[in-house]
Amino acid sequence: MKNKRKTWLIITVAAVALASVPVILFAKRYYDFRYVLDEYYYTIVPGGYDITPYRDRGGRLTDYTLMCYNADGEARELSFSVLIDAHQSDLYPPGTFIRVSMSKQLVIGRRAVDKSDVPEAAMAGILADLAPSLASSASSLAEYAAARARVLAANNTAALSVSCSVDGSVLVYKYVYAPDSKESAEAAADLLDPVYYVQFRSDKDAFSELTAIVLEVALADGTVVFSQQYDKRVVFDYELADGY
Repeated sequence: MKNKRKTWLIITVAAVALASVPVILFAKRYYDFRYVLDEYYYTIVPGGYDITPYRDRGGRLTDYTLMCYNADGEARELSFSVLIDAHQSDLYPPGTFIRVSMSKQLVIGRRAVDKSDVPEAAMAGILADLAPSLASSASSLAEYAAARARVLAANNTAALSVSCSVDGSVLVYKYVYAPDSKESAEAAADLLDPVYYVQFRSDKDAFSELTAIVLEVALADGTVVFSQQYDKRVVFDYELADGY
């Protein structure tokens, strides 16, 4: 009788164990899909992005929805919220590069990184998003400048005004920040510098009359924070030393 009970007990335990295997596998797969790191994506908070915190039951939050790129340059729009502490030290201001950690389903982490930490293919995608796209209907540089000016004017705010004009064969972009926004303006200048260098190379192929792009970042009080003209192509001349 004892042997029979022992046998049934073993059979019952084995049956329960076997029945539990699919549940355990499902639970592990669910956990891995949602909470285990799958890939890193990179992005930047663009100039003029609204990072004003709002109040929620859990505290003060700021939402971000940004186009991000992985190391292969593949794009994915990701959204996440940041809980802001008393000193706003967790806030990502415009010009901040961010590495977003993704599971297969969710954003599981994010942190600010240096520009040099962004993979080349991801950076190419970021810069392509930031550089103003060509106005396909424009047949001349003047038409292009006018089209860009209309688009930019629609997005201008009291904190940041962006304009585009044409001076002969030169496109002139001006970013004017509120007088107390010097830090934001400096961050934007560092961000915009490579963007407009890339834009000059692409626009030069589209508009043969374009000879330069001028970028000026300033404060509303007239203080120029950054000024740069893009009209040079880098050419390397190599000369072999004697004996080679």
